[in-house]
Amino acid sequence: MQIITISGFKGGTGKTTIASLLGVAAVKDGLRTAALDLDRNTRNLCSFLTTRRAAGLAAPDHVMLMDLDDATARKHAGRLEPLVRMARMDGYDLLIIDTSSGNLADVYEAHLLADVILTPMNESPADLHGLFAPLGSPSAPKINYREMIDTVRFDRRRAGKPEQRWHVVLNRLGALPTRIGNIVQDRVQALSKEAGFEAVWGLRDRVAHRGISLEGRTVFDEAADGKLSMSELAGRSEIRALLSTLNAPVPMRMAA
Repeated sequence: MQIITISGFKGGTGKTTIASLLGVAAVKDGLRTAALDLDRNTRNLCSFLTTRRAAGLAAPDHVMLMDLDDATARKHAGRLEPLVRMARMDGYDLLIIDTSSGNLADVYEAHLLADVILTPMNESPADLHGLFAPLGSPSAPKINYREMIDTVRFDRRRAGKPEQRWHVVLNRLGALPTRIGNIVQDRVQALSKEAGFEAVWGLRDRVAHRGISLEGRTVFDEAADGKLSMSELAGRSEIRALLSTLNAPVPMRMAA
């Protein structure tokens, strides 16, 4: 069983949208898939899966966690591992974990258990700073995402476990290039060696993706009129290419 953890301490980067799309793509491709929503505040992934099942559409199975307050959750560190073990025993091919934007014990453990870490971000200086501020910088966020990834990798090495693949997803790319977008993309590419992620992926900004929670539908579902637009077909291709990171023997790059 492969575990994909979708993360980033900054909100609004598209973590839940990508988790939803990957989950549906995996199910459509015949993978037995489970999804875990760690955002106890919004529960957006849970809402999407509930809406989707109510519409009679194929969806990942939803793994529930006991709802704990932050203080209690910190005392129950290590509660994800038994769920992962049961998912393996139940024969799942894939577990997708959608994390919250906070630094909780569950979020750290979701990274520790992951085979692949996906970090979505927009073409925004705020996202660049919020996710990849230099370690020890006076202007770094109070909760430093890069520092957590480094800690997770150190703990995995200490436990004799292989290092995870880490991919950054430039999300909601515009159809036309912009000056600030080019600057952000260049800096992200330059950061790949410094921060230690393998590849940079690009996903276009598509109405079909952004409307994901309204009816639980995605670009992988048949259109009401039986016709898919070129944008929807391209969206399918992009998400399936991203899903292929599970079995990619070498780092892959996709043009934005």
